Amino acid sequence: MNEVVNQQENRPPSPIVQFKRDMEAMVVRELDMLDDKAKSRMKSAAIVAVTKDPDLLMADRQSFMGAIRMCAQHGVTPDGNEATLQVYNTKVKLPDGREQWVKKVTYLPMVRGIVNRVERSGKIKPFYAEVVYEGEAFSIDTSHGDRRPVHAYDPMRRGADEDIIGAYSVARYVDGVVDCEPMPRAEIEKVKASAKTKNVWDGWFSEKAKVAVMKRHSKRLPLSAEDMDFILNRDETDFDQPRDITPPAAKPNLAQRLASNSVEKINMPAETVGRAEGVQEAEVADGPSQAANPPEAAPDAPYRALAANGAPNGDAWTKGATAFHEGKPITSCPYDPDEAKADAEDWCGGWCGAELARS
Repeated sequence: MNEVVNQQENRPPSPIVQFKRDMEAMVVRELDMLDDKAKSRMKSAAIVAVTKDPDLLMADRQSFMGAIRMCAQHGVTPDGNEATLQVYNTKVKLPDGREQWVKKVTYLPMVRGIVNRVERSGKIKPFYAEVVYEGEAFSIDTSHGDRRPVHAYDPMRRGADEDIIGAYSVARYVDGVVDCEPMPRAEIEKVKASAKTKNVWDGWFSEKAKVAVMKRHSKRLPLSAEDMDFILNRDETDFDQPRDITPPAAKPNLAQRLASNSVEKINMPAETVGRAEGVQEAEVADGPSQAANPPEAAPDAPYRALAANGAPNGDAWTKGATAFHEGKPITSCPYDPDEAKADAEDWCGGWCGAELARS
């Protein structure tokens, strides 16, 4: 009898029991910004989430706790209304050089969460989004000096996800001005194509379409940096799926690479730095070049220099990243630096950012 008891005591805890213990420890260690009621709500939401989706329970625990921590910092609960937790596969490069697929966790802002963040600014109310199905009449009325949607449809006779031809969001400012952001199906599909969590799109296309247009609209609304950080949630999309992540060293960001001596390597032709398809980028030591006759700057050097000041919070950045994935060179930047320098910097920043993500 004592042997049976001892075996039970030595048996490792079940995954859900271990998860609850991890959550308790994390709440004490890292969620001190929350009051007791909010802590309890966060723990309950996390436990409900793993109960509904066992993949969350078996996913990388560090990324799970990171997603919970980000929700706490942004003041939202991952309860499926304001935000939701999702699993995506990431290829991780181990210290010994081997590669391994790991289930990572990220949080996705939902329509309700985005609406709450925008409306709490006190400058806009209401803020909402809707999808347009094939056969429904939709237009934008500009006769009042603003952009007002005109959408005629029968709520009892709407189509399926495959019949959606676009989406739009509407923001009414406190002074009565109305602004509408339309997004056709083709652009929504581009957002879906770059999403890590495509399985969510497959099950909730109309909801994700609303989130996509709300995110794009939010970029030009008078919101705080904290609100934008939550709404855009840059961890949700990745143009080059899956990504290779080599812990623990992190890659320098775009501005750091362009500002450092490694800018010489970026500006050189690919063959100069020994890059080839399927071959990792050669390491380049800091300091002045040892070559007696350094190569001439590549034609794209001025464009890459512009990228150092690019900001990933506008349409120009997105267009630049899209251009890279369409195979267009950085020299095809449509903005003249002398006339629209900020747009040129953002476009080139998006192009280089997509290039670095693929490297």
